[in-house]
Amino acid sequence: MRFLISCPFWLASILGNELKYLKLTPQQSFATWVYVEWDYSAMMQINLWSRIANKVYLQVASWACKDFDTLFALVQTVDRNNFVAPGQNIVINVHSKWSKLDSSRTIQSITNKAIFKQISPDNDWKIDRSKEEVEIFVMLENDIAFVFLNSSGKALYQRWYRTQTGEAPLKENIAAALVLLSNWKFNRPLWDPCCGSGTLGIEAAMLARNIAPGLQRSFAFEWWKICDTQVFLDLKTQAQKKQFSDKTYQILCSDLDEKMIKIAQKNAQQAGVADTISFETRNLLSPISDIQNTTLLCNPPYGKRLLSNDLEKIYKQIINSIQHANWGGFITSWKDCEKFLAKDWRQKKLFNWADECVFYCK
Repeated sequence: MRFLISCPFWLASILGNELKYLKLTPQQSFATWVYVEWDYSAMMQINLWSRIANKVYLQVASWACKDFDTLFALVQTVDRNNFVAPGQNIVINVHSKWSKLDSSRTIQSITNKAIFKQISPDNDWKIDRSKEEVEIFVMLENDIAFVFLNSSGKALYQRWYRTQTGEAPLKENIAAALVLLSNWKFNRPLWDPCCGSGTLGIEAAMLARNIAPGLQRSFAFEWWKICDTQVFLDLKTQAQKKQFSDKTYQILCSDLDEKMIKIAQKNAQQAGVADTISFETRNLLSPISDIQNTTLLCNPPYGKRLLSNDLEKIYKQIINSIQHANWGGFITSWKDCEKFLAKDWRQKKLFNWADECVFYCK
């Protein structure tokens, strides 16, 4: 079986390392996805354990395709009974590149007709909104059409713990990527001085304690008839046994806004790591005493609601603290911060939602 695992831009290499940790071999790697060939248990493992992936797709059909009749026939080769339950809403997404069939709207329309001619020939399909959606992803490249089914359901970065967020939250998988890119050692203190809703600290705590990020959520594949429920239950039980509850870590999340600290504490409690993180109401410009041994990691303001003079003070303080500590980094779309950086800082392009950012790391 072949799986396509999507991820945020420029994080495919980190996703590949994650797959290798799960003892899977990436077959091909691109800017926003990686291919893997294995079995259904691997699909379940990736959904449970990936901190970086967006979605895991199962390839269910492919062949050369230069006209819409061929596309219609290809879609109809998929055994609908294995993947679609009565009442499920069907969503179709399309990607076409270097192919004669390049109209996304027409590809969606043909795919939709092919599906509903099978599942509802009498047009009596009644959608039940309480059921998981079925996402079908049709990709055409070089006149080869591939049909994929989304096994994840909602994107994997949507964990289960964020009850509330601030104005500019990090995506959970971006936060996890920053922790990995920072090379934080679990025996060192970690400090997020502008923690907002606590995502960076929570992802760090889950990583350190080996908590599978998908353990408390549901997945689209659980609706599939071919899903082996017992295998999935066994994998979840194994994941629970692999958690660390007897180790201590020094993770500090602080923010000037007391309201955000309360939200972060509630989110950490939902994630089961409230006992792993310390929370403080603290001014960003007031550094902690043990900064020399601390990894500083944060998502500071990007300048959309602050004056440039205030931004300079914030970034100078962050950069100075990291340079004293010799470890850490920050993500931002405010490129003017580069004039305060020494030449030995590493840079990694990332997107946080629609913002094109850079992760600066030392």
